[in-house]
Amino acid sequence: MQNDDLETLRATAIAADKIYSKSRLLDELRLKPKPDAAPVKIVKNGYGGRSPLYRVADCVPIRETAQKEPTPKQLKARAIQAIKSKKRGRLARAGAEAMAWLGTDLCFIDLETTGLGPTAQIVEVAAADQFRNVLFHTTVKPTVPIDPGAINIHGYTEAMLADSPTWPDVIDQFKQVVTGRMVVIFNADYDSRIIQQTCDAFNLSTEWWDEIDTRCAMYLATDAFGATNRYGTISLDNATLEAGVEWTGNAHTAIADTLATVDLVNAIGNSYSELCRQLEELEATTQA
Repeated sequence: MQNDDLETLRATAIAADKIYSKSRLLDELRLKPKPDAAPVKIVKNGYGGRSPLYRVADCVPIRETAQKEPTPKQLKARAIQAIKSKKRGRLARAGAEAMAWLGTDLCFIDLETTGLGPTAQIVEVAAADQFRNVLFHTTVKPTVPIDPGAINIHGYTEAMLADSPTWPDVIDQFKQVVTGRMVVIFNADYDSRIIQQTCDAFNLSTEWWDEIDTRCAMYLATDAFGATNRYGTISLDNATLEAGVEWTGNAHTAIADTLATVDLVNAIGNSYSELCRQLEELEATTQA
């Protein structure tokens, strides 16, 4: 209510010699009885108690306390608490895990395959480090037909791969790249199964792969951004969109998907690093 309107109400009540309870004085007129004002009347209230009534003319305005602007120190304290709160959030927790990964000797890989089933094999594989350096890339000639659905996704046909090396031709190079490193894969369970199935197709041992320390970027992204599908996970397309990652190359090619996963994990990790940087900067200026 505007001050002019309030003054008019008060003047009208005084002219009419109105008597109000304390609560009505406060709520309607922003008044309170003077220290020496005596109640004109005492009435029963709706709760069985007794309420004193005061003449409006015997009351004075309540002093309105101006809301103080927060001090720079208070603003800084609020900013610190806000960052600490964010560090307890799902994105920050995933970011801390990503930073732990990025602090090791990492290798990212991606596969394109003949399909999804129990006999599916590799048709393309790529590997890169956390700095986007491509460490390994090749197409692979499979021994099973490529499902039409898979062709629609990655575009590889059997004729296109006729002159590509077979898995036994390239497995040693691949082993050399991944051995001794933590290997990050978007949907690690699936790619691990395909690697083992491809080895099985050529009667090659899979013990070496069982010893690889694999981490799943799909579950990391699900932890960071939440699930977006009926499987309770998130696709690489949606994860990179959430993380603000721009793709380089065509999606569903091994190199492009590998680099997208590199950028995704770095983006999740950087979000946590930025919070840490901001907090350290604020706390440093507070102590100064």
